[in-house]
Amino acid sequence: MSRLDTLFRKFMQGSCTQQEKQELFALIAKPEHDAALHRLLDEVIADTDEEKEVDAARAQEILSIILKAGAPPRKRPALLRTLGKVAAAAAVLGLAFATFHYFNAAPPAAQPQRSAIVQDIPAAVSGAVLTLGDGRKVPLDSLGQGIIAQQGGATVTLAKGALAYNDHDAAEVTYNTLNTPRGRVFRVVLPDGSTVWLNAASTLRYPTSFNQHDRTVELSGEAYFDIQPQAGKPFKVKVGSHTEVLVLGTGFNVSAYQNDALVATTLLHGKVSVNRQLLQPGEQAQLANGSPTLKIMKADTSQVMAWKNGMFNFDNADIREVMKQLERWYDIDVQYENGIPPLRFGGKIERGLSLQHITRILAISNVHCRLEGRKLIVTQ
Repeated sequence: MSRLDTLFRKFMQGSCTQQEKQELFALIAKPEHDAALHRLLDEVIADTDEEKEVDAARAQEILSIILKAGAPPRKRPALLRTLGKVAAAAAVLGLAFATFHYFNAAPPAAQPQRSAIVQDIPAAVSGAVLTLGDGRKVPLDSLGQGIIAQQGGATVTLAKGALAYNDHDAAEVTYNTLNTPRGRVFRVVLPDGSTVWLNAASTLRYPTSFNQHDRTVELSGEAYFDIQPQAGKPFKVKVGSHTEVLVLGTGFNVSAYQNDALVATTLLHGKVSVNRQLLQPGEQAQLANGSPTLKIMKADTSQVMAWKNGMFNFDNADIREVMKQLERWYDIDVQYENGIPPLRFGGKIERGLSLQHITRILAISNVHCRLEGRKLIVTQ
């Protein structure tokens, strides 16, 4: 039995000393040991009918040392697929874990180039720009806590990273617009106590007081709504000129980016109707751009809500979808130097990672990139 075999088995049993761990990681970091490590992981999986749940910290340690091992050879995607089965628990816990794989595409030839990152870009942070009723713009990520403005008797307060409205003394209705640029997310508590989480590159327009016969807001981009019920005053979300979500007190997600092919409304709990068609919890209404036909289907709610829960979920996503999410989250522009690779991905990645970590993970699947300023160029 080789030294790698011995140390790996001890590691999986949780009996490695710190010195033995360091020795094991030094062996794992060498690409010539890929085949042996792959064999060992296959043996672990074969020992059980289900995915073997390894301690999340140990699974993460294996992945971390692989990611730090420089530009990986072409066998590394298969290695990560196997590690994905072993370390499923790590992904669920939101650790820096991802498995990427090919669907209906032949394995690419070995690439001599390496991912070149000359700088790094951090993950998105909380921040937004609030446009008041009189047109003044207030950058929220540069303000302290406290009252921001008073408009028609309604008070706007910034506290604990969220906007909140008090309209008890409102004598008139003005409209505010909350915009999250790329690389920013934000949360707002509306005058009725409903909470809206805005994803990056999104805009929400709403009144400072809901003293009309309904509660109507307008959305561009993506947001999760947790709506407070109010008898006789339904909540409505307008998306462009073709989609209206009518709410009776519920939690739901709307994705309506202008560069996406679909407007998707997903119901988590409660009751909504989209263009007068009722959704059940766990269902999603899709409306293609330019189409009058609404399509209702079962939704993968864990994938829909991944962004709000601090994760990227790339299950069955093609590279264009992956890159669009990265553009919004890291405030970058993506270009394809040699065409768009015919790849599909699977797995989850923590959204708190910097762009450099993401490109290292992409490199494991032979998706190579280089960063020039805020332009990410996909070279393979």
